[in-house]
Amino acid sequence: MRHTLRPLFHAVARIALPVGALLAVVPSANAVTATTTFQVTATVLKACLMTTPATLAFGNYDPAAATALSGTTTFSVTCTFGTPYSLGLNAGTSAGATITTRAMTSPTAAAGNNKLSYGLFKESTHSTNWDNSTSATGYTGTGLPQTQTVYGQIPTAQYTAAAATDYADTITLTLTY
Repeated sequence: MRHTLRPLFHAVARIALPVGALLAVVPSANAVTATTTFQVTATVLKACLMTTPATLAFGNYDPAAATALSGTTTFSVTCTFGTPYSLGLNAGTSAGATITTRAMTSPTAAAGNNKLSYGLFKESTHSTNWDNSTSATGYTGTGLPQTQTVYGQIPTAQYTAAAATDYADTITLTLTY
């Protein structure tokens, strides 16, 4: 078996030796590299989004109660870092309502006795009315959700203004940035 492989080895050697000699004659090439740089850019635009507040449900109102009835709802605003924004609440949908004296109405109560007054405020002491301002309300985006609370209050002793039934109003919340 040794003798049968010998001619094969000779044939391979006759081919491999000239190819190897040819490779030894070719000069080796030195690699050359070139580098450069380029810019990567983007412009971050001002952007904000907000969640929809849940219903501000006051519950049962007793005009004879010694204190006003209070309730709250929350929402969050997320704006790009450093973006100033404003939040405004309109007067609602009741005819004659203003941002300082909002009114819920009842479709089942008699006209003239179908409004229940209430207020919306920026803090729990109910001293700063939440108006419909679209500028300069002092909010600045942090890039993270910022929770806002709307504090509502129904004044006491509304005996003649509102008959005993259900009342509702719809408020529009405006985010300006």
